[in-house]
Amino acid sequence: MDTSSRNWRWARKAQFLVASALLLLQNSLVISAEGSSVHIVYMGDKTYQNPQTTKRYHHKMLSSLLGSKEAAKNSILYSYRHGFSGFAARLTKHQAEAITKFPGVVSVIPNGIHKLHTTRSWDFMGIHHTTSKSAFSDSNLGEGTIIGVIDTGIWPESPSFNDEAMAQIPSRWKGVCQEGEHFNSTNCNKKIIGARWFLKGITSHTKKLLQGNNTNEYLSARDGIGHGTHTASTAAGYFVGNANYRGLASGLARGGAPLAHLAIYKACWNFSIGDCTDADILKAFDKAIHDGVDVLTVSLGLAIPLYSYVDQRDTIAIGSFHATSKGITVVCSAGNSGPISQTIANTAPWIVTVGASTIDRSFPAAVTLGNNRTVRGHSIDTGKHNLGSVGLTYSERIALDPSDNLAKDCQSGSLNATMAAGKIVLCFSLSDEQDIISASLTVKEAGGVGLVYAKYHEDGLTQCDLFPCIKVDYEVGTQILTYIRRSRLPTASLSFPKTVIGKWISPRVASFSSRGPSSMSPTVLKPDIVAPGVDILAAFPPKGIISSGFAFLSGTSMSCPHVAGIAALIKSKHPTWSPAAVRSALVTTASQSGTDGSVISEEGSTLKAADPFDVGGGHVEPKKAMDPGLIYDITTEDYTQFLCSMGHSSASISKVTKTTTCCKKEKHQALNLNLPSISVPNLKRAVTVKRTVTNVGNISAVYKALVKAPYGIKVRVEPQILSFSSGTRVLSFNVSFLSTQKLHGYYKFGSLTWTDGKHFVRIPIAVRTSQFES
Repeated sequence: MDTSSRNWRWARKAQFLVASALLLLQNSLVISAEGSSVHIVYMGDKTYQNPQTTKRYHHKMLSSLLGSKEAAKNSILYSYRHGFSGFAARLTKHQAEAITKFPGVVSVIPNGIHKLHTTRSWDFMGIHHTTSKSAFSDSNLGEGTIIGVIDTGIWPESPSFNDEAMAQIPSRWKGVCQEGEHFNSTNCNKKIIGARWFLKGITSHTKKLLQGNNTNEYLSARDGIGHGTHTASTAAGYFVGNANYRGLASGLARGGAPLAHLAIYKACWNFSIGDCTDADILKAFDKAIHDGVDVLTVSLGLAIPLYSYVDQRDTIAIGSFHATSKGITVVCSAGNSGPISQTIANTAPWIVTVGASTIDRSFPAAVTLGNNRTVRGHSIDTGKHNLGSVGLTYSERIALDPSDNLAKDCQSGSLNATMAAGKIVLCFSLSDEQDIISASLTVKEAGGVGLVYAKYHEDGLTQCDLFPCIKVDYEVGTQILTYIRRSRLPTASLSFPKTVIGKWISPRVASFSSRGPSSMSPTVLKPDIVAPGVDILAAFPPKGIISSGFAFLSGTSMSCPHVAGIAALIKSKHPTWSPAAVRSALVTTASQSGTDGSVISEEGSTLKAADPFDVGGGHVEPKKAMDPGLIYDITTEDYTQFLCSMGHSSASISKVTKTTTCCKKEKHQALNLNLPSISVPNLKRAVTVKRTVTNVGNISAVYKALVKAPYGIKVRVEPQILSFSSGTRVLSFNVSFLSTQKLHGYYKFGSLTWTDGKHFVRIPIAVRTSQFES
């Protein structure tokens, strides 16, 4: 009898015993009727190699619990059977509690909800192609790789997804082109080689499908929001000439890996209750692992407080763990809760976590005042208007009710229509609830003809479309207000925005980009890296005001697919590299300097120099990442031991990995995970950290250590010279930290760089001294 048969018979016997006990319990107690909701029954790595056997196992388990095959069939939504084992099913609270006792069940959790988190950006990062033809002579541009996109779907008719010059679909591909509303098999091609959609998890919350009259959503892989189309084209869009948004940012659009194939997994939807649920996200990961993707880009995540990495409520951490163990590089957005520290999401060490930065393109628009003075703001409103010079007023002056403060930031219904009619209105942002779009609606309803909106600096521009809107900072807003107060009949005219390149220092860390350190695992330095994420032009469904098929979006959702595209390029050149090796190449070659040669700054409350909790290793450098010299590699077993260091038992970790886990009792185990960074969150006096590098460059290279020590910390590297040869490709070294501080403090930062004269393999260092017991 083989092992599978023994496991199967043991499982059936155990199920029968547990089910019998449950039935006896139910017969002896009166249980009141209760409603059911979707729960995820997570069972860790696969017990059976045959997916159909795994599926039958799930159904038998559920049948044992519910009493019949029919009840099980009506209850189950998804069977996860490719990358890992488990299922999603409608269960009552008592049933969910009961099934936790079944053999092989790791945990049972309620179905939670997650939120969703170009022409110039690639030139800015040093990838220059004037035409698609010139590109082909330079690089394979990701040819042969497959990028999976877990998002809101895709608009397949976009020219970014044509398959001109695309290679044949890789023979290893196992995916399908799933049909649905306004989406059939002809919408797939050699660029979009697969499309799936997952709806069962979210519709269990809504109790109905929003189809037809009340939504722009499609019950298919077609993108009703635009987010997924934008991210997919950023990662792997094909060349599109003269791409622009209403004349702005005109140029050659393309993704990071224009010849990579795309696999679409629609798990996020335009529903009022939220965007994506755990059940649908996990199914997307499961299918992506089965289908054979090389890279996954996932622009969504949880907000703080974070869950443990073996807690199945963090479905991205769990799904990405199984994907990474199968050799898939998973790239995730850092979140948009910056500039507040400790807000970063997707902090698991096997994920490439990406923050957002600016590029050197802007869209200035002038406000010319009646005294002939011109001040400048920014806008992407290019709609036709011939205002000339018209009346200008401050919103507080035309308040409908002067006794309240609602008019200051132009809240709904707060303006006097008689006094606002025909005028440009100046509003000041005073709360997080109000934004330029809401203010423009208020001004428009009151009869205004233009808006100047003053607010604290926040990256990213939004289209008003009703009439001209210009965003200015508080300093410029105050200058305009001073003119209004001093003038008897203030007037102004608003110019159209222009596209200006290379006049602003960049990159800067975007104001909204979530910051480290990780609140869950401070020994894992996050983010890993930053990439362009502000006012990124990419493909978008051509409806409403987006007639050109391209739109600007901002967020770490935009920076994530930039790095996914670069990861595909690395994978195309180095197909045997592990996800950790790909991440190492990205981090160790990143830049810390802006276009003016100074250190990258961060757009926060103080505009300070960026530190590793803002940028990780730095700003991504695609060309350098192709040839990193050395890499810091990590195995699945290394990640398993890291989970041990977080206090999880061998038994609980074994349930996830379905392998025998023996947690080692090693000193400073969490610090020794072989990441391309070092974070010491509680340095009492002294500690030594180990790292290992693999030579992927010149066989006989000799590397020397260069250390920039954090303030108040003595750092020693042993050995200081690494000599490689044909027989010695892997070498280890120790980094010792000694605190000279006698006070509890915040993090100080430094770096360690290994160089052979050609390569500069740099990792960031963060150390916090502590005088308290951790």
